[in-house]
Amino acid sequence: MTPIPAKSPAKLPGFFDGVAALPRALVELSASPALWPRALVPTLVFAAAFGAASALAWLVARPWLVEHLPRASSELGRFGVGAAGLGFALVLSVGGWFVALALAPPLSAPALEGLVTEIERRLDAPPRAPLGFFAEVGCGFRALCGAALVAVPAFGLLWLVQFSVPPAAVVTVPLAALLSALLVAWGLVDYPLTLRGVGFRERLRLVQRNFACVLGFGAAFALVFWLPCCGVVLLPVGAIAATRLVGGMLGWNSV
Repeated sequence: MTPIPAKSPAKLPGFFDGVAALPRALVELSASPALWPRALVPTLVFAAAFGAASALAWLVARPWLVEHLPRASSELGRFGVGAAGLGFALVLSVGGWFVALALAPPLSAPALEGLVTEIERRLDAPPRAPLGFFAEVGCGFRALCGAALVAVPAFGLLWLVQFSVPPAAVVTVPLAALLSALLVAWGLVDYPLTLRGVGFRERLRLVQRNFACVLGFGAAFALVFWLPCCGVVLLPVGAIAATRLVGGMLGWNSV
Protein backbone atom coordinates (compact mmCIF):
# COMPACT_ATOMS: atom_id res chain seq x y z
CA MET A 1 0.00 0.00 0.00
CA THR A 2 1.26 3.46 -0.88
CA PRO A 3 1.82 5.57 2.26
CA ILE A 4 0.22 8.98 2.26
CA PRO A 5 2.82 11.50 3.38
CA ALA A 6 1.90 14.34 5.70
CA LYS A 7 2.20 17.76 4.10
CA SER A 8 2.29 21.24 5.46
CA PRO A 9 -1.07 22.99 5.06
CA ALA A 10 0.72 25.78 3.21
CA LYS A 11 1.68 23.31 0.50
CA LEU A 12 -1.72 21.69 0.07
CA PRO A 13 -3.31 22.31 -3.34
CA GLY A 14 -6.34 24.58 -3.22
CA PHE A 15 -9.74 24.91 -4.85
CA PHE A 16 -8.44 26.56 -8.03
CA ASP A 17 -5.68 23.98 -8.36
CA GLY A 18 -8.48 21.42 -8.57
CA VAL A 19 -10.39 23.47 -11.15
CA ALA A 20 -7.24 24.03 -13.23
CA ALA A 21 -6.57 20.29 -13.37
CA LEU A 22 -9.18 19.92 -16.14
CA PRO A 23 -7.70 22.35 -18.72
CA ARG A 24 -4.17 21.22 -17.85
CA ALA A 25 -5.09 17.60 -18.55
CA LEU A 26 -6.78 18.60 -21.81
CA VAL A 27 -3.62 20.37 -22.94
CA GLU A 28 -1.45 17.43 -21.91
CA LEU A 29 -3.62 14.91 -23.75
CA SER A 30 -3.80 17.04 -26.92
CA ALA A 31 0.01 17.32 -26.90
CA SER A 32 0.53 13.56 -26.41
CA PRO A 33 -0.54 11.62 -29.54
CA ALA A 34 0.79 8.40 -27.99
CA LEU A 35 -2.06 8.61 -25.44
CA TRP A 36 -4.84 9.07 -27.99
CA PRO A 37 -5.54 5.38 -28.74
CA ARG A 38 -6.18 4.67 -25.04
CA ALA A 39 -8.14 7.90 -24.67
CA LEU A 40 -10.51 6.79 -27.44
CA VAL A 41 -11.38 3.51 -25.74
CA PRO A 42 -14.25 4.77 -23.50
CA THR A 43 -15.95 6.45 -26.47
CA LEU A 44 -15.57 3.32 -28.61
CA VAL A 45 -16.87 1.09 -25.80
CA PHE A 46 -19.87 3.38 -25.33
CA ALA A 47 -20.58 3.46 -29.08
CA ALA A 48 -20.36 -0.34 -29.31
CA ALA A 49 -22.61 -0.92 -26.29
CA PHE A 50 -25.20 1.64 -27.41
CA GLY A 51 -25.09 0.33 -30.99
CA ALA A 52 -25.70 -3.23 -29.78
CA ALA A 53 -28.57 -2.11 -27.55
CA SER A 54 -30.15 -0.11 -30.39
CA ALA A 55 -29.80 -3.02 -32.82
CA LEU A 56 -31.52 -5.34 -30.36
CA ALA A 57 -34.28 -2.78 -29.77
CA TRP A 58 -35.07 -2.16 -33.44
CA LEU A 59 -34.19 -5.46 -35.08
CA VAL A 60 -35.28 -7.92 -32.39
CA ALA A 61 -37.54 -6.36 -29.73
CA ARG A 62 -39.71 -4.26 -32.04
CA PRO A 63 -40.58 -7.09 -34.49
CA TRP A 64 -41.18 -9.42 -31.53
CA LEU A 65 -43.68 -7.03 -29.94
CA VAL A 66 -45.50 -6.36 -33.23
CA GLU A 67 -45.75 -10.10 -33.87
CA HIS A 68 -47.26 -10.79 -30.44
CA LEU A 69 -49.81 -7.95 -30.52
CA PRO A 70 -53.37 -8.77 -31.64
CA ARG A 71 -53.90 -8.67 -35.40
CA ALA A 72 -55.27 -5.30 -36.50
CA SER A 73 -58.06 -5.31 -39.08
CA SER A 74 -58.45 -1.55 -39.49
CA GLU A 75 -56.15 1.22 -40.61
CA LEU A 76 -56.31 2.77 -37.15
CA GLY A 77 -55.45 -0.55 -35.53
CA ARG A 78 -52.45 -1.06 -37.80
CA PHE A 79 -51.29 2.46 -36.95
CA GLY A 80 -51.60 1.66 -33.25
CA VAL A 81 -49.56 -1.53 -33.61
CA GLY A 82 -46.86 0.34 -35.52
CA ALA A 83 -46.81 3.13 -32.94
CA ALA A 84 -46.55 0.61 -30.09
CA GLY A 85 -43.58 -1.08 -31.76
CA LEU A 86 -41.94 2.27 -32.41
CA GLY A 87 -42.45 3.44 -28.83
CA PHE A 88 -41.16 0.14 -27.43
CA ALA A 89 -37.98 0.37 -29.51
CA LEU A 90 -37.45 4.00 -28.54
CA VAL A 91 -37.80 3.24 -24.83
CA LEU A 92 -35.34 0.35 -25.10
CA SER A 93 -32.91 2.52 -27.07
CA VAL A 94 -33.01 5.23 -24.40
CA GLY A 95 -32.47 2.58 -21.75
CA GLY A 96 -29.56 1.21 -23.78
CA TRP A 97 -28.05 4.70 -23.89
CA PHE A 98 -27.98 4.93 -20.09
CA VAL A 99 -26.74 1.35 -19.68
CA ALA A 100 -23.92 2.02 -22.16
CA LEU A 101 -23.12 5.25 -20.32
CA ALA A 102 -22.82 3.36 -17.04
CA LEU A 103 -20.82 0.43 -18.45
CA ALA A 104 -18.30 2.42 -20.50
CA PRO A 105 -16.12 3.55 -17.54
CA PRO A 106 -15.61 0.13 -15.88
CA LEU A 107 -15.15 -1.68 -19.20
CA SER A 108 -12.56 0.93 -20.19
CA ALA A 109 -10.62 0.51 -16.95
CA PRO A 110 -7.58 -1.22 -18.56
CA ALA A 111 -7.15 1.66 -21.03
CA LEU A 112 -7.53 4.20 -18.23
CA GLU A 113 -4.95 2.27 -16.22
CA GLY A 114 -2.56 2.71 -19.14
CA LEU A 115 -3.11 6.46 -19.03
CA VAL A 116 -2.56 6.50 -15.26
CA THR A 117 0.65 4.49 -15.66
CA GLU A 118 2.04 6.89 -18.25
CA ILE A 119 1.26 9.98 -16.15
CA GLU A 120 2.79 8.30 -13.09
CA ARG A 121 5.94 7.67 -15.14
CA ARG A 122 6.08 11.36 -16.04
CA LEU A 123 5.69 12.25 -12.37
CA ASP A 124 8.44 9.82 -11.29
CA ALA A 125 5.92 8.10 -9.03
CA PRO A 126 7.02 5.11 -6.92
CA PRO A 127 6.68 1.86 -8.89
CA ARG A 128 3.64 -0.36 -8.36
CA ALA A 129 2.76 -3.90 -9.37
CA PRO A 130 0.39 -4.30 -12.35
CA LEU A 131 -3.05 -5.70 -11.51
CA GLY A 132 -3.93 -7.50 -14.72
CA PHE A 133 -6.86 -7.04 -17.10
CA PHE A 134 -9.65 -8.62 -15.05
CA ALA A 135 -8.53 -7.02 -11.79
CA GLU A 136 -8.55 -3.61 -13.51
CA VAL A 137 -12.07 -4.17 -14.86
CA GLY A 138 -13.09 -5.35 -11.38
CA CYS A 139 -11.75 -2.11 -9.89
CA GLY A 140 -13.84 -0.18 -12.38
CA PHE A 141 -17.01 -2.03 -11.45
CA ARG A 142 -16.32 -1.64 -7.72
CA ALA A 143 -15.95 2.11 -8.21
CA LEU A 144 -19.24 2.21 -10.15
CA CYS A 145 -21.09 0.20 -7.49
CA GLY A 146 -19.58 2.22 -4.66
CA ALA A 147 -20.67 5.51 -6.22
CA ALA A 148 -24.16 4.12 -6.88
CA LEU A 149 -24.52 2.94 -3.26
CA VAL A 150 -23.88 6.50 -2.09
CA ALA A 151 -25.56 8.46 -4.87
CA VAL A 152 -28.89 6.62 -5.17
CA PRO A 153 -30.02 6.93 -1.52
CA ALA A 154 -28.51 10.40 -1.07
CA PHE A 155 -30.11 11.92 -4.17
CA GLY A 156 -33.32 10.01 -3.45
CA LEU A 157 -33.49 11.54 0.03
CA LEU A 158 -32.80 15.04 -1.32
CA TRP A 159 -35.51 14.61 -3.97
CA LEU A 160 -37.98 13.35 -1.37
CA VAL A 161 -37.30 16.32 0.90
CA GLN A 162 -37.65 18.77 -1.97
CA PHE A 163 -40.85 17.09 -3.20
CA SER A 164 -42.37 17.06 0.29
CA VAL A 165 -41.24 20.58 1.23
CA PRO A 166 -40.72 22.65 -1.96
CA PRO A 167 -39.18 25.66 -0.15
CA ALA A 168 -36.41 23.31 0.99
CA ALA A 169 -35.04 23.56 -2.56
CA VAL A 170 -32.89 26.49 -1.41
CA VAL A 171 -30.98 23.92 0.65
CA THR A 172 -31.41 20.67 -1.29
CA VAL A 173 -30.30 22.05 -4.67
CA PRO A 174 -26.92 23.33 -3.40
CA LEU A 175 -26.48 20.10 -1.43
CA ALA A 176 -27.16 18.06 -4.57
CA ALA A 177 -24.61 20.13 -6.50
CA LEU A 178 -22.03 19.67 -3.75
CA LEU A 179 -22.69 15.94 -3.59
CA SER A 180 -22.39 15.65 -7.38
CA ALA A 181 -19.02 17.39 -7.36
CA LEU A 182 -17.67 15.19 -4.55
CA LEU A 183 -18.93 11.97 -6.15
CA VAL A 184 -17.36 12.86 -9.50
CA ALA A 185 -14.07 13.72 -7.81
CA TRP A 186 -14.13 10.54 -5.74
CA GLY A 187 -14.83 8.41 -8.81
CA LEU A 188 -11.93 9.94 -10.74
CA VAL A 189 -9.27 9.89 -8.01
CA ASP A 190 -10.31 6.31 -7.35
CA TYR A 191 -8.40 5.21 -10.49
CA PRO A 192 -4.86 6.11 -9.42
CA LEU A 193 -5.44 5.37 -5.73
CA THR A 194 -7.07 1.96 -6.13
CA LEU A 195 -4.36 0.87 -8.55
CA ARG A 196 -1.86 1.57 -5.77
CA GLY A 197 -3.83 -0.37 -3.22
CA VAL A 198 -4.73 2.69 -1.14
CA GLY A 199 -7.58 1.58 1.11
CA PHE A 200 -10.89 3.31 1.68
CA ARG A 201 -9.91 4.96 4.97
CA GLU A 202 -6.66 6.28 3.55
CA ARG A 203 -8.49 7.64 0.51
CA LEU A 204 -11.05 9.30 2.76
CA ARG A 205 -8.30 10.92 4.85
CA LEU A 206 -6.59 12.13 1.69
CA VAL A 207 -9.82 13.71 0.44
CA GLN A 208 -10.49 15.33 3.82
CA ARG A 209 -6.95 16.73 3.95
CA ASN A 210 -7.31 18.18 0.44
CA PHE A 211 -11.03 18.96 0.55
CA ALA A 212 -10.85 22.35 -1.19
CA CYS A 213 -8.78 20.95 -4.05
CA VAL A 214 -11.02 17.87 -4.42
CA LEU A 215 -14.12 20.06 -4.41
CA GLY A 216 -12.76 22.32 -7.15
CA PHE A 217 -11.69 19.30 -9.17
CA GLY A 218 -15.09 17.65 -8.83
CA ALA A 219 -17.00 20.86 -9.56
CA ALA A 220 -15.10 21.45 -12.82
CA PHE A 221 -15.65 17.92 -14.09
CA ALA A 222 -19.24 17.71 -12.83
CA LEU A 223 -20.12 20.77 -14.92
CA VAL A 224 -18.70 19.33 -18.16
CA PHE A 225 -19.96 15.80 -17.44
CA TRP A 226 -23.53 17.13 -17.52
CA LEU A 227 -23.08 17.90 -21.23
CA PRO A 228 -24.28 15.05 -23.49
CA CYS A 229 -21.61 12.33 -23.89
CA CYS A 230 -18.92 14.47 -22.21
CA GLY A 231 -18.88 12.10 -19.26
CA VAL A 232 -17.51 9.39 -21.58
CA VAL A 233 -15.44 11.49 -23.97
CA LEU A 234 -13.68 13.36 -21.17
CA LEU A 235 -13.21 10.35 -18.91
CA PRO A 236 -9.57 9.90 -20.05
CA VAL A 237 -8.97 13.59 -19.33
CA GLY A 238 -10.37 12.97 -15.86
CA ALA A 239 -8.02 10.02 -15.32
CA ILE A 240 -5.02 12.11 -16.37
CA ALA A 241 -6.09 15.07 -14.23
CA ALA A 242 -6.80 12.84 -11.24
CA THR A 243 -3.40 11.17 -11.47
CA ARG A 244 -1.60 14.52 -11.55
CA LEU A 245 -3.76 15.78 -8.69
CA VAL A 246 -3.05 12.67 -6.62
CA GLY A 247 0.63 13.12 -7.46
CA GLY A 248 0.50 16.59 -5.93
CA MET A 249 -1.34 15.31 -2.86
CA LEU A 250 1.11 12.46 -2.33
CA GLY A 251 4.15 14.62 -2.91
CA TRP A 252 5.31 13.09 -6.22
CA ASN A 253 5.16 16.44 -7.96
CA SER A 254 3.31 19.74 -7.93
CA VAL A 255 -0.20 19.89 -9.40
